Amino acid sequence: MSHGKETPRQKMIGMMYLVLTSLLALNVSRSVLDAFTLVDEGLTQTTENFAKKNGSLYGEFASAYELNPKKVGEWKEKAEDVQKRAQELYDFMQECKKDIVIKSEGPETDAIRDGDVHLQFVKGKDNTSIPAEVMILNKKGDELKEKIDDYREFLLDMVEDKDTYASVVSSIESALSTEPPESSEHSKGEHLTWESENFEHLPLASVITILSKMQNDVKNSEAEILAYLLSQIDAGSFKFNKIDAVVTANSDYVFRGQEYKAKVFLAAYDSTKFPVVKLDNGKTLDIEEGKGIYMPPTNAIGTHTWGGTITLEGDDGVKIAKTFQSQYQVAEASAVVSPTKMNVFYRGVDNPVAISVSGVPSENIRATITKGNIQPSRGGWVVKPLKGPEGEVVTVKVYANIENNQRFMGSMDFRVKDVPDPVAEIRGRTQGGITLTELTRAKGVEAELKNFDFDLDFTVTDFTVSAVLSGGFTKSAKSTNNEFTPGQLEILSQLTPGKTLTVTDIKAIGPDGKSRVLNSIVFKIL
Repeated sequence: MSHGKETPRQKMIGMMYLVLTSLLALNVSRSVLDAFTLVDEGLTQTTENFAKKNGSLYGEFASAYELNPKKVGEWKEKAEDVQKRAQELYDFMQECKKDIVIKSEGPETDAIRDGDVHLQFVKGKDNTSIPAEVMILNKKGDELKEKIDDYREFLLDMVEDKDTYASVVSSIESALSTEPPESSEHSKGEHLTWESENFEHLPLASVITILSKMQNDVKNSEAEILAYLLSQIDAGSFKFNKIDAVVTANSDYVFRGQEYKAKVFLAAYDSTKFPVVKLDNGKTLDIEEGKGIYMPPTNAIGTHTWGGTITLEGDDGVKIAKTFQSQYQVAEASAVVSPTKMNVFYRGVDNPVAISVSGVPSENIRATITKGNIQPSRGGWVVKPLKGPEGEVVTVKVYANIENNQRFMGSMDFRVKDVPDPVAEIRGRTQGGITLTELTRAKGVEAELKNFDFDLDFTVTDFTVSAVLSGGFTKSAKSTNNEFTPGQLEILSQLTPGKTLTVTDIKAIGPDGKSRVLNSIVFKIL
């Protein structure tokens, strides 16, 4: 496991593999065999990581080929050959693993799921005869060795300058070596073959793990040669594998008469080369430091879409052309003047608020309040403050979604007040002279909110009628709603001109549910 560039995880797995192999030579307990499951899982995960890495490398070949087929075609074909040969060898090793497990556990074994071998479900981990039967007697090991040798030489043949790329050669030779260690000797002093070294007289758990390690080496060598092939691509005019047209502007939203300036350029552009930027209307842009400069007039209000094609020619004469499109908005400059002392929210009612951001649709506007609730309603917004002291200040903040980014557009402070008390009255009057005829036509006491911007209804819940009647004694009667009771009507019927009628303890409830004590009413009977 010492070949190539290994991660700490790979080094740890390699060390565990060597330790477990050594322990097997000492005929240790079955728990050691179970430990191979951990090593095998680690090798499998590392192999999957290599597969993902290799997938990214093949993606780089595809991107480079799209940009420059003439230069990349040869190397892309070689990479595809590597991919095919690597997968064939990997699949054969997987086939060997499955043959061993099926031979040990039977064709219906739970250890093989979706084509993968799961060592933790193998019961006969300590079986030493079946791996040898499959790999030695049935010649699977010979076939595997031949395939590894062919794959190794196939990869090495691709490296033309082996001295310059000695590290690549060494890594591949080490990972795909089929020579047994010189220290491996038979009891009679004879050297073991590669096949015997890896598959004979070893427990099943060890052999499966060895095959997983070999699969890991196949993917590792695949990554090594792919990196080498990528390094050999002479992209000529383009030292990158992806080109996109990019439009940047100081702002996509400008006021009428304000300058709009945008830059059009290639991502990963070469500043020593000058692209040609041609708009859809046929106009060619001026170039500054490899970027086309677009400065249209901004007299017309509205949204304006523009685009074109940007073309760059490389050293080898190959031209890359990319189309692009963008837009900007032109709006009238606007200002909002608000009298700060009138910025008031009232508790207990829906406070309508108009919120807008010039040039931004209402659905792209978001508002918050520091204490209370604010939400869209009927084309506007409604604020409902929470309970608190009279005159406390809350802040409304406004945000706009511009180009998929939430931008803070400003804020405003508001004072919060309670709705003022209504005025208690009878027949629209609170004091002065009143005739018995007017008085008896009234049904009770009403509460009216005077000179207030909101049209709110209040309902009287209690009031007391008092009067000094003939004989000089005072008589009182209470109502628990807004209408005169029979007892109160009796008092009214006994009034004579010059007498005084007093209505006190008047209470009313409004939309906020708060009970309020209102003014008293005093009438002199005319």
